[in-house]
Amino acid sequence: MKANNRKGISPLVAVVMLIAFTLIVAGMLATFVTQMTETQTRAAKVCTDARVLLKKAVWTNVSVPDGNLTLTVYNYGKTNLRFKALLSYSNETRHAGGVASHDKTFPVDAGRIEVVTLEGVSDDLTEVTIKSMQCDAPCYECQGAQDFLPYIDIKGLGYG
Repeated sequence: MKANNRKGISPLVAVVMLIAFTLIVAGMLATFVTQMTETQTRAAKVCTDARVLLKKAVWTNVSVPDGNLTLTVYNYGKTNLRFKALLSYSNETRHAGGVASHDKTFPVDAGRIEVVTLEGVSDDLTEVTIKSMQCDAPCYECQGAQDFLPYIDIKGLGYG
């Protein structure tokens, strides 16, 4: 006499469990994708009206070779933004790769003009770029919101 000692779940219970697991995973994935899409859509709508103009840059000699760079930034869009300055230099041995990101960040509210001074900027500056960066709401990072001035337009260095 053979004993039937096999233990397990019936095929019907297994199928029901697989379907339930699949629905749970699909629900979690749908929630994640929906939230991500809503966030991206909201940011895209806000950034559509993001505009910035680097109106003026003035370099003043404080000590050779470093000085102060005063920027006048006009946010003429409808979005509050925070900016970081990217500085390009001609002396790539003193500045790794020729580009340096200044530590100072600064907010410029929609419709406002802000004047900000960056310290410790070398006299071999060739270009200054202001770029929107990640910040807390109601501020957004709008990648297209940026402007630059070349050496020739920076007063104290070029002809500006």
